[in-house]
Amino acid sequence: MELVLTRPYNESEIREIVKIRANEIDVKLDEDAIVLLTKLGVENSLRYAVQLIEPAYIVAQRKGRESIKSEDIEEVSKLFSDSKRSVKYVKEYENLLLK
Repeated sequence: MELVLTRPYNESEIREIVKIRANEIDVKLDEDAIVLLTKLGVENSLRYAVQLIEPAYIVAQRKGRESIKSEDIEEVSKLFSDSKRSVKYVKEYENLLLK
């Protein structure tokens, strides 16, 4: 059996993957949104960053825009927790949750 080594994605790779994902689902991202999604991908996870694209697009559409801005990303990132925030929340409210 051969061992396959993996490594985390770097910032430029995350940026490119975010752009590819947006293109695949036919969503336009402003440059500031790409920068923020890349930052979230680096700090949290690539999965978290790309999962924010579609809800952010809905927010942008409700505001009458066809392109996602960083403010849309910020809004949905408050609604959807990444794994680190989820773990922190569970630890913080552990006593209440496990009664």
